[in-house]
Parts: sequence; C-alpha cells; structure tokens
Amino acid sequence: MAGWNLKNGTITDYRPTEDHIWSLFNYVFSESCSKRNTYKFGLIKSLLDNAFNGSERSEGIFFSYRQLFARFAENYWNLVVKYDLRQMKPDGKSVYSKVETILKEAVGSESLLSFLEFSSLDEIRLESVIRKVTDECKKYVIGALYSDFDGIIYSFDLKDAGLVLNRTVYEFMLKYKTELEKLNYYSWAKFLERVNQDSMVVRVLDKLELATPKRSDLSFYREILRKEFEENTCFYCGRKLKDTGIHVDHFIPWSFVKDDKLWNFVLACPTCNERKNNRLPDRDLLLKIEDRNRIIMQSDDIIVRNDFACYSDDLLDRMWQYARLSGLKEYSGNLRL
Repeated sequence: MAGWNLKNGTITDYRPTEDHIWSLFNYVFSESCSKRNTYKFGLIKSLLDNAFNGSERSEGIFFSYRQLFARFAENYWNLVVKYDLRQMKPDGKSVYSKVETILKEAVGSESLLSFLEFSSLDEIRLESVIRKVTDECKKYVIGALYSDFDGIIYSFDLKDAGLVLNRTVYEFMLKYKTELEKLNYYSWAKFLERVNQDSMVVRVLDKLELATPKRSDLSFYREILRKEFEENTCFYCGRKLKDTGIHVDHFIPWSFVKDDKLWNFVLACPTCNERKNNRLPDRDLLLKIEDRNRIIMQSDDIIVRNDFACYSDDLLDRMWQYARLSGLKEYSGNLRL
C-alpha cells in the first residue's frame, strides 16, 4: 500500500540514532523523495511550529490533527492567498492542490479577504477552512510522511484525534530546530521555484519565513499581565513601568519559538527590550519567570488556561537550552541595572 493511503501506523524504532534521523530528514528534503506538492514541507513546519504545544503520552508527544493543520492552513493562507505561490506540480488536470483550492474558495469574490490575517477571518469561515484542510491532509500527507521516515517519526491512526511523535525524534527536532527549519525552507523554496513563474519567487525564502506571522497586537497580553497580575515593573531591570512605552517581550525569542504564549511573555521597558533584542536572557532569570508562571497558571481566565494547556515546569528551561544549541546568543550585558 502506498504511504499516502495508510490509515494507521506504529513506531518501528523508538531509539533511532541521530545519524539515522538526519538521513531520513535529508531524504525527505531531497529530490529523491516523491512530492507532487509541498504538503510534506508544510507538515514538518507545523510540527516545528507546534513543538512546544504537544502533550505528554507514555509512548511520546501527542499533537492533535486540528492543532497541526490549523497552523498548516495559516501558513498556506499567507503563501497562497497573500503571495499567490503555487504549491503543486501541474498534473494536466489542475495547477492547484486541494489545499490551495480550499483557500481560494474561502476567499471567493471577496478579494479584500486576501489582506486579512488568517486568524482574522470570521469564525465560521475559519473553522470551515481548518476542517477541510485537516481532512485533506489526514488523507494525503500523514501516511506519506510516516512512510518516508520508515515509520520512526510518529504513530498514528486516522480515526484518532491526532498523532504521537516518537520521543527520540521529538528531542532531535528540538535540539536541531533552527537547522531543520532552514533546511525545510530551502527545500520548499527550491520546489516553489520549479512550479512558479520567476516573478512570483522573488524573495521566496522571506515569504516562507513570514508564512508564520508573529502576532502583531499583543496589547491584550500586556493588559492581562498588568491588570490581572499587577505586573508594573520591568521584568529585567525592575524599574517601574510608565503607562506609555511598555513592551511585551518574548522571554525565549520568537525567532526560535515561532509562537505567542502567555507563559513566554514578560513586560519590559523599551531600553531593556531593545538591549536584549533576539538574544537569550541570563539563565538565572529562568527561575524568576518560572515562579511568575506558577502564579499565573492558577488563573481561571480563558486565555491563560488555553495558553498554559501544554505548559510544564521544565519547559522554559529546556527551551533555553535548545535555543542556545540552535545558535542564539546569550545577552552578555546586565539587563538588571
């Protein structure tokens, strides 16, 4: 049975070596791996983007199909609707994959929708797109990627709510997260260059990077931290925050996390935020944010509960270590003046 047509699969090796895992990723990124469209790149990106949102299971890390393909749909929304980049090799029947068709039909004649962020779509349309994309990708990419990885990447059953990522592969993906993202972008870009006109592929790597948008309006997080938890001083230097110029900072930089979650946000003064930039704070500040998070996670606020759904006491510590392994530099100055 072809990989794409598999309905379920079990993990064939729970402890593959790093060399073995690298060889499998490199195979998937290569032209030797069969690809009619970019779905495999899209699923790998969704796994990496959701890396810190999984749930612990005895056999590995669980990710629901809904969370994976909601991010998948958001990434493709920007590539297909905003940038008009085709994602499939022409097959004589259609120049568009089914996912592209789903997104284009969601826009229809309402061209102004192409200027909106995916999350800004009305709830009915948003859920309809996610459901259709999930159904398509469960059918055509889950089994295909499983097969390409010789069954070591995850176990799955399409009748279940999600897949379970092999814990060894999961730790590998965290350790080499930045490298895998770059390789995935590069391979995806090469594919796009072959199926799009030259005018469409200008700065295609930038477009792939921007396919996962950083949430631009973080004001409601600022208000939660200020009003509900009375955070009125800069997390880094301890000075009292003024009413204007309060920055919401990703404690572990967004460039590594690729996600916006309350447990990774702190309030900072403009000076400290600009000094820190895209670097890791002093490691001893981990204790401070972990203590802060233990207080916040007791809240019944729906945003807090959603953002802390997959949080654990050691999550930020592990993220800090993996971010450092991925090449992020520590801030060498003293943020706490």
